[in-house]
Amino acid sequence: MKSSLLNEKIIEIGKISFKLWLEFEESGQWENIENDFANIEVNTLDGRKYGINVWTFKFLESAIKLDEKNGENLNGLYLTPPDLFVKELSRNCIEKSIVDLLEKGNLEDSLNNLIFELEFLEPYWDAYEMEEKSTQNLINELQLELPDNHLLQNKNFELIARKINNDDIVLKLEDERIAVVHLTWKSKKEIDGYPITRTYKDKVDFWINEMKQDIIEFKK
Repeated sequence: MKSSLLNEKIIEIGKISFKLWLEFEESGQWENIENDFANIEVNTLDGRKYGINVWTFKFLESAIKLDEKNGENLNGLYLTPPDLFVKELSRNCIEKSIVDLLEKGNLEDSLNNLIFELEFLEPYWDAYEMEEKSTQNLINELQLELPDNHLLQNKNFELIARKINNDDIVLKLEDERIAVVHLTWKSKKEIDGYPITRTYKDKVDFWINEMKQDIIEFKK
């Protein structure tokens, strides 16, 4: 099966479905599948996706020897680990591993939570897919509306998405918090707690407490 078809294959385990992208299927199977590393992506089709750095068990020893040779990491005194170890770099091995992990719970709980990323499904629209003029208009409107005492005043942030079914925009702050702001479109400084803003400690918190339900409700 071609790699493009494999990448789009939906793997179902109970109520959980996911797609699995494997780096080595794009460029050709690695020479030594039991002694190498690769990047993979797991997309759980519910607004979550995970970029995971995978090593084989044997590659751990190879990495240590390489550090000793090159003088890296204090000549191999320590090693920064990957996100996941597996026996071999094959679809069969990795797919079975991901299935087992998902059956046990969320990947962000079992593995490093830094692998967690958002995939903006409807009713969300990813800012990367929007025209630059549109994103700038949203940011300009927000700056006009923010009162002096607003929690976003004088904060650095990045617009990462908007909702297509209302006037909410989604921002990522420097400290990794996520802010959802409901624009009023009055194009002037607001008062009395407006524009209404909800904040979440990180992307995971945002997905659990807002994004997940939005996606479910929009599909109904």
